[in-house]
Amino acid sequence: MLKILFVEPYSVGAEIGLEQGDAITHFNNEPVVDILDYEYFEGQECFSVTILAKTGESVVVDIEKDVDETLGLVFEDKHYLTPRACRNKCIFCFVDQLPKGMRKSLYFKDDDWRMSFAAGSYVTFTNLSEDEKQRICDKKFSPLYVSVHATDDVVRRNMLQNQTAAEILPLMQKFGKSGVTMHTQIVLCPDVNDKDVLQKSLEDLYALYPMVQTLSVVPVGLTKYRNGLKDLKMVDEKIANEVLDMVESFAKKCYEQSGTHFVYCSDEFYVTAQRKIPSYEYYENFAQIENGVGMLAKFKREFDEGKEVFSRAKNKKFTIATGDSAFEFISSLVDELKDKFDVKADVVMIKNKFFGESVTVSGLLTAPDILYTLESQNVGDVLLLPRSLLRETEDVFLDGMTLDEFKIKVGKEVQIVENDGFDFCAHLLEGDF
Repeated sequence: MLKILFVEPYSVGAEIGLEQGDAITHFNNEPVVDILDYEYFEGQECFSVTILAKTGESVVVDIEKDVDETLGLVFEDKHYLTPRACRNKCIFCFVDQLPKGMRKSLYFKDDDWRMSFAAGSYVTFTNLSEDEKQRICDKKFSPLYVSVHATDDVVRRNMLQNQTAAEILPLMQKFGKSGVTMHTQIVLCPDVNDKDVLQKSLEDLYALYPMVQTLSVVPVGLTKYRNGLKDLKMVDEKIANEVLDMVESFAKKCYEQSGTHFVYCSDEFYVTAQRKIPSYEYYENFAQIENGVGMLAKFKREFDEGKEVFSRAKNKKFTIATGDSAFEFISSLVDELKDKFDVKADVVMIKNKFFGESVTVSGLLTAPDILYTLESQNVGDVLLLPRSLLRETEDVFLDGMTLDEFKIKVGKEVQIVENDGFDFCAHLLEGDF
């Protein structure tokens, strides 16, 4: 059962009289398994809830609500999910490429289908029990996010370094036929799952559309801490262009047949290949944006909107820190603002010394690398940093330094820019609305 800790005022839960200390024992007369049952039924319009009141009385309540209305309940901490550990040892696993001495939580490898449903994390389906498979089918938990990597099971097992991994396509077909929808990803490792293996994966996964709604292809990320790990190649400009040619050609066929591009390469491929990012419309509903797919196109659209709303530059000089991969993109946006508003801003590229310079995304930069680079720069009145540098739940850098500690060390005003082009404009511009 799920014991209630808090009921949001004016919520559906408050309307039916739920209080702190009450507990939910059943949904639709079926015993509650875990918090996922609550998450599932919050997305339904009609269902029944069995309540064990703190007085000891048990009552069944029929609920009718809009699909986007929530019950507004918060439960005791013990009811929330503890992620399940991964059974694989993927040849490209980023956790295995971390140096020693970092936060303990960074070394935990999760592979939990429940977190896939609740939080959109990618899973391999290699540690499911038969009861869990049936539960997924019965409840139609959707969408789920699946790390496929290759539909050739020999290649896939070798990439996962798990020779007991079940065949992936039959399992996905089973889920899809029950009504479960899935988003999928391929971490592309040159000479491992590219070329003919990639072509087969594209064809096999598109054959499951619309059960499989989208597929993203992202490049393998390699740090300098790979002693004892399989020797892997980086995705260079030549390989990036080859992959883009294959994926975009296949996406064009998908669009002609189904009205959706279905498969998308992450922005990193376009940056590495030195190719123009597709249009905002190309990415349709941006279903894979958390995987770095379409982030730059979305940011540019938001930036263009902001550029038309604001009327003048702020009377300050700005320094903007960013990673290698986003440097040219951010610089081009700043040049636009300089031309139109005479914004005073410099963009500084931060090289990743901590993980190695082959790691180019801003989200994997550490505070010491930023501070080291800024020592040789004439930092302006305000330093702008992207939100991706900090943990989701608190203002802490990847290396553990807090934002407050960083501000003291840099000795300048520091502002955090959300991953939003309009917010980027709002930090540099002002105007009367």
